Amino acid sequence: MGSKCFPTQPAPWLPFRDTEILSKIREIHYVDREGKTFENPEFAMRIVGDATNYFAADLCHRIHMSDVEDKKLTVLLPSPENAVFISVAAILNKNQINTRNVHIFFLSEYANENHEVAPVGNRYAKSTDFMTYFYNRLDPELRMPESNLHFITTENIGDYSAMIDDCGNGGADVAYTSVGWTCRIAGIDPVDCYQTESLDEFLEMGSAIVTPTEESIAEDSLHGMFGCAGDIANVPPKIATIGPRDIAHARDHVEIQNKIHYGAPCLWQRMSSRQMLFAPIMPAIPASILRLFKGIAYVNSEIAVDLHYPEDIDPLEEQSF
Repeated sequence: MGSKCFPTQPAPWLPFRDTEILSKIREIHYVDREGKTFENPEFAMRIVGDATNYFAADLCHRIHMSDVEDKKLTVLLPSPENAVFISVAAILNKNQINTRNVHIFFLSEYANENHEVAPVGNRYAKSTDFMTYFYNRLDPELRMPESNLHFITTENIGDYSAMIDDCGNGGADVAYTSVGWTCRIAGIDPVDCYQTESLDEFLEMGSAIVTPTEESIAEDSLHGMFGCAGDIANVPPKIATIGPRDIAHARDHVEIQNKIHYGAPCLWQRMSSRQMLFAPIMPAIPASILRLFKGIAYVNSEIAVDLHYPEDIDPLEEQSF
């Protein structure tokens, strides 16, 4: 039947295609790298049972301390993270923790082909999920002023990075992220204005509206706002995003690797996680820049497993059962 060896290259449009490096990181055992075994001793990785619980716990703690210490807290927040939003709002209400000092910025927002950003209240706006599942669930007396909610808009996208710096005294206090299928972070795919081979140049790039990769469109089609149906034609063709600069300026980083779309398994994140954690730090792998800064990656145990690519069974061979 011939050799089972079939050498092949990654698809030519993929941002990272080094087969030697990809082969090496497929063989890494997560347990060997857990803890602070990275280039930067201030960055750590931890394998956990439910990474989203650590997201909720970390966010609650920081909001609680901002209330107790009466101290401003500037947060870069992903959306939609509805389960976390609901849990955090419930905990804040139960413990009467006031969010008056919290300023919220967002990692990204959808935009249309005319570079118009989806407005708050639109069913396809990430900001709508935040308002529905977090802000409106808070007791009114515990809510931060609406002026503390810094939504991405058509008008401010060009200045959004500067707004984060101005509010946070040079950058956000914490950025919450989760690596995407193409190793994007927020809406930062290695496309459009984020195409460069210079890491220094990449880290200076700010907020912009970009065209996501096909893989990112497919990933987002699994969100509930698009019917969890793989309806790629329903996903807006542009995304307004923070830039690598905003990740670089943040004082702390919490990476959550357990991206679940309304109960769908998150197993696709296994290889993205490996590239983000173990491949070279470079613009072609945007999420890899997290390893340059203080932070932690909580990796769900379902993702931190050895990869297996078993041989196909030859249907012509006699099988015993």
